[in-house]
Formats: sequence, structure tokens, C-alpha cells
Amino acid sequence: MTWPPPWLKTHGPSPNRFVSGEIGVLEFVFLSKLLIPKVHLLIHTEEGNTYIGNLMFEKADSAKVVFEFLHGRRGKHLTAIGSIDVPDNWVD
Repeated sequence: MTWPPPWLKTHGPSPNRFVSGEIGVLEFVFLSKLLIPKVHLLIHTEEGNTYIGNLMFEKADSAKVVFEFLHGRRGKHLTAIGSIDVPDNWVD
């Protein structure tokens, strides 16, 4: 898993389709188990842009742990989420 994921703009005034970094506020978290376990994140910025990013995992159990962790942090800025200390081995 790579944090934060690369972000693809889905809506908003920014001319940039792709951005990176701990920008914006976590709005929604979705768990996918199709083919490759993924956690999809939807964020929004103060500028009115919306972005989507994906975290991919080898194991569905790892994706579920991260989904539950992030789902409980909806509405938080990504810098606050990224600053939380988690053990190195909490997911594979």
C-alpha cells in the first residue's frame, strides 16, 4: 500500500487532472473485492475539487482493515490521517 495514493480529478475548477500528496478531506471510502482487493477514496478540497484515489492490496483481509480504519476517519483532513502512527506490520 502506498500512502497517499495518486489522485485523479473527478470534478472541479482545477486544470490539473492528477495531483499528489495529503491534500483535501476524506469524504467517502469504498471497499472493492473484485479481482484485486482495493480501497477507493474520494476526497474534496477547499478549492471545490473532488479527487478519487485507490489503495491496492494483495489480501482482501488487509484491504478490509484499512477500509475500516479510514471509514472511521471520514471528514478528517488527509494530513491528520497520514500523521497517525500505525505499526509497520498492521497490514500485509
